[in-house]
Amino acid sequence: MKAKKYLVVSSILILIFACFVCLAGCVNGGPVISKSGVGNLEIIVRHHPDGGTIPAANLYIDSVFVGNVSNHKPIIYLRRGERTIRVEAQGYKTYEKKINILGEPNQQVLNIFLEPEK
Repeated sequence: MKAKKYLVVSSILILIFACFVCLAGCVNGGPVISKSGVGNLEIIVRHHPDGGTIPAANLYIDSVFVGNVSNHKPIIYLRRGERTIRVEAQGYKTYEKKINILGEPNQQVLNIFLEPEK
């Protein structure tokens, strides 16, 4: 009988834990990358206004690394509001700027020109 009670209690605890794990994904915390209530931001990183793009520049949104900017994936989706954009690339000075993401239907473009390190 004790073993049966233990099995029932264990099953209930596992069910509660599984519900908690599923609901934890519904919390609106963490990185600002989102696909609801968003604005589109296209980021183009160049080494000077007439030059080519810088491949694989590191992109940080509100101090969270979100990936690399490239010609193949220049558009990101961000929640509306003020965001801090930081771009780093080897051999170049770090770029940082606060921008306000306006949300749909606006598509914003951020042209970034990185200066070489001296």
